[in-house]
Amino acid sequence: MSSMNTKDFLIGALVGAAAGAAAAVLMTPKTGEEIRGTLNERAGTAADRTKEWTNTATDRTKEWTNTAKEKGTEYSHTVKEKSGNISSAAKDQFGRISEKAAGLRNKAGDMSDELASDVKEIMETEKTEGRKLAQQVVQEIEETKQRLREDVEELKKEQSASKTESE
Repeated sequence: MSSMNTKDFLIGALVGAAAGAAAAVLMTPKTGEEIRGTLNERAGTAADRTKEWTNTATDRTKEWTNTAKEKGTEYSHTVKEKSGNISSAAKDQFGRISEKAAGLRNKAGDMSDELASDVKEIMETEKTEGRKLAQQVVQEIEETKQRLREDVEELKKEQSASKTESE
């Protein structure tokens, strides 16, 4: 038995007090009437003390029980309140994160669409510029070809004129 309850303690205290009183009375040199008077007096004192201790123990037990109940209720309410606050804060934060993620997803989609549109526009512009450049190159080649023909014709005339002179 590792713990002793209040009832066991009180019984032990009463038995010990009675045994001590009896030993003290029997060891003193008094008459029978004096011994009986002393025993009655001490028995009354022991009974009064026992009632006093019992009342004190009962009162303290009630106080401790009430305090434990109050503290338990208080802690329970505090835990519920705190867990509610934490849960609410977590839900709020999750909502904010979800909103931001949706915003980023939409923004990324918009940016993707804009980028595709920009790339398409650039490709069309470059295609058009490439065609213009190709036409310009073809035109310059044609002009160069024409000048070469003219130069060749002129050279042929010069050679013919030079041949005629030398003959």
